[in-house]
Amino acid sequence: MESKEVFKKVFKGVDSLYISYRGELREGVKECLEEKKRLAQSDDETEQALSRMVINFHLFEVKDRGAKGFSFILVDNWYRIQISGSEKKVMPTIYVQVSSELLTGHGPESAISRLRKVVKKLLVKIEEETVSRADIFVDFTTNEKLEDIKSISWITRAKKLAVYRYCDAFTGLVIGQGGDISARIYDKTSEIGESHKYYLKEIWEKRGWDTVQKVWRLEFQLRRVCLKEMSINTFSNLMEKVNSLWVYCSNDWLRLAVKDETVNRTRWMTNPMWEKIQGVRINDGNLVGVLREVDKSRVPSDKTIFQNGMGYLTSFAAKEGFKKVNNETVISFLDIGKKYLEKLTNGKEEDYLEIKINNKKKKYNKE
Repeated sequence: MESKEVFKKVFKGVDSLYISYRGELREGVKECLEEKKRLAQSDDETEQALSRMVINFHLFEVKDRGAKGFSFILVDNWYRIQISGSEKKVMPTIYVQVSSELLTGHGPESAISRLRKVVKKLLVKIEEETVSRADIFVDFTTNEKLEDIKSISWITRAKKLAVYRYCDAFTGLVIGQGGDISARIYDKTSEIGESHKYYLKEIWEKRGWDTVQKVWRLEFQLRRVCLKEMSINTFSNLMEKVNSLWVYCSNDWLRLAVKDETVNRTRWMTNPMWEKIQGVRINDGNLVGVLREVDKSRVPSDKTIFQNGMGYLTSFAAKEGFKKVNNETVISFLDIGKKYLEKLTNGKEEDYLEIKINNKKKKYNKE
């Protein structure tokens, strides 16, 4: 179903945020991380389950591997925190990716305020805070047929433009991929099927989406070089200048124009839909998020658990000759499963299952 309007905004904000901190690690922090990482690398699953660390009401999983330049990685559903074990000043001490779900639910200011409380438990003092990357976006419906827009109508400073299709259906395009600034315009409605960010549909509905129209997302990705050129260093700088960033990106760096062979391409009139996009203000005084509770744990959805669980249960039922999945089927599954585990573990099936549960709790950030 096509939109009746050339442009209708259903959401906007900050979707991705990467931020780094410099400072000296508190006494004992590095040693604690080293021990947790050692446990994560253990061949003993009982020890693996202990590779968790509580910091300011967060129960982080400590990963068994670091990343380039960072010795330690801590993860929950809010933050992915990389920590350097080196005393060299080349790299920041801490590098954090803030989850898009948290940015959506609580808003960027709340997300960073809470992050600083975690960082202060790790550092003696925050000596420097730097925004490394920020993605700003608007979600919208439109009666414009984006699939029919020719590449020549995109007036941009970027040199790359790639169009994406799935089963010959237009799904979006990327402009300036790999650069200090890049833009993505894509079918967010379809993308949710892969990202599982179903909470966005609820947000859109509250803002007037009819649940039928296709929702598109325009997203600008801004890396450190670009942010630095615009004197954006701290998170506060970003919030102060985020509207100026949007104006620059949607006016100077990228513009959708209406082809007119009578004048020079740079003087083509701006597409009416794009004029509306240019008028969007990311920070309109209402960047507090949607006040949606966001769990710190990374538990799988009921859909994942029960679809997979029922898949195994129906396989068992077919194998054993059951016609239905009922109490008898479940009891038989548990009985035969218990006998199998008894043989597998030499009678220590309860210990085996307890270890498996504890490792799942570690993975899901659950007590």
